[in-house]
Amino acid sequence: MLDGITGTVAIGVTAALAVAGERASKRREKAFWERYGSFEGFRGQADEERIQRVRREQGDVAAIKEVRQAYPYISLLFAKRYVEELPA
Repeated sequence: MLDGITGTVAIGVTAALAVAGERASKRREKAFWERYGSFEGFRGQADEERIQRVRREQGDVAAIKEVRQAYPYISLLFAKRYVEELPA
């Protein structure tokens, strides 16, 4: 009997977390577009030298992480794209 209740609770918690995650993602996306207007708008405001320094010293993954920490409204996809498009 307890296994059935535990499973039901686990499914409920998982569903609630999925809904909360989706809402947070939509809020982040909306904030990004309101703040920067476009990917190019973000690129113009980002500290390219800082990100390039992290990339040279620690690699692409660390640079992407730095972008995400410095600019919390940017998605992982845009952070990765930004780092990959930086001049070498």
